[in-house]
Amino acid sequence: MRRDVILFAVIKIALLCLVVMIVIGLVFLFWVVPHQVRTPEVAVPNLIGQSYQQAVLLINSTGLAVDPVQEKKTSSDFPAGQVIEQEPPANFKIKLNKPIRLTLSLGSEKIAIPDVTGKLLSDAEMLITDAGFRRGRVAAVHTDRYPEAHTVIAQTPRATTMHPYDGEVHLLLSLGIRSKVLRMPDLRLMPIDEARFLLESHGLQIGEPVYKPHPEIDQGLIIGHQPIAGELIRVGQTVNLEASGSQQRRSEDKGGYLEIKYRVSSTGTPHKQVRIVIEDERKKLIKVVDGGYKSGTLIEKLPVRVMGKATMRIYEDNVLVKKQEFDW
Repeated sequence: MRRDVILFAVIKIALLCLVVMIVIGLVFLFWVVPHQVRTPEVAVPNLIGQSYQQAVLLINSTGLAVDPVQEKKTSSDFPAGQVIEQEPPANFKIKLNKPIRLTLSLGSEKIAIPDVTGKLLSDAEMLITDAGFRRGRVAAVHTDRYPEAHTVIAQTPRATTMHPYDGEVHLLLSLGIRSKVLRMPDLRLMPIDEARFLLESHGLQIGEPVYKPHPEIDQGLIIGHQPIAGELIRVGQTVNLEASGSQQRRSEDKGGYLEIKYRVSSTGTPHKQVRIVIEDERKKLIKVVDGGYKSGTLIEKLPVRVMGKATMRIYEDNVLVKKQEFDW
C-alpha cells in the first residue's frame, strides 16, 4: 500500500514539473524570443515625384529594398521616369529589407500631328481640333508657292511628329502673291493694242483710253500715259493711256475683262502643273497661269482684258480639262 502511495506521489510531481516546463517554454517562445529577435519596423518614405534613381537611393538609405518588378503608365502630371505610384504607400510601417514596388511615368500620351499644309485656315483648325490638339500661334507671309490667301504654308511641330495630347500646333499662313514692283516702260508711239497686251501680261489694269488728234503721230499710236515712263508701279495698278485718233472709240476696241478663277481638281496626283491661256480676236495667246499647284487649290488672278471673241483653255499636266468661249 505504501508503495502505491509513493508511486502516485512521484507521478504527480513529474506531471507538475512537466506542466511547469511547458509554461516556461511557452513564455520563452512567445515572449522572450520575439523580444530578443524582433526585426525593427520603419516608415516607408514618400517617393511620389522622385526620379527612379532618387527613389532607389532613398529606399536603400532607410534599409528597405526595391522590388525588381516595375510598372509604367502614361501620366500628364509627371514627366517620364518619375514615380507616380508606390506600394506600400508613404508612412506605412514595414520591416527592414521589405521590397517596395514602384510605378514610373511614361509621360503624357503622344499622338501623331496631322498634316495641314496646303489647307485653308478654317479646315486646318478643324483637323487640328479633331486630332486632339489646339491651334497655337499664327503668322503669315507673302509667297508665290501658295497664291491663295489663308493657306497653311508650314506647321510646327511637323506633320506625323509624335506630340503630347492637347498640345499646340503653330501655323504659318500665306498672304498670297506679293504685289511686285515694276518700272513703267515707255509706251509712246506703240500701237494701243500692243500696249494693252504688254501691260496686261504684267498684271496691270488699263483705264479707259483717251483719243486725241495728233498732227505728227498716226492714229492708234500712244501719245502719252500715266504713270509716266520710269516710275515705279505695282502689279494691279491702273495705267491710263492717251492715243492718237478721234475721241470715238474704234469698233476693234470693243471688248471686256475675263475673270480668272479656277479650282484645281482633287482627283489624281496631289500636285499638278496648271496652265491657263486666253486667245481673242487679236490671235495673241495670253498665258495667265503657268505653275505647280496642290490639288484643291483655288487659283484667282486679276481679270484679263480681251477683244471680241475669246477662248480660255485650262490645262492640268498638259491635258485640256476646261474650255470656255466668250463673245463681247
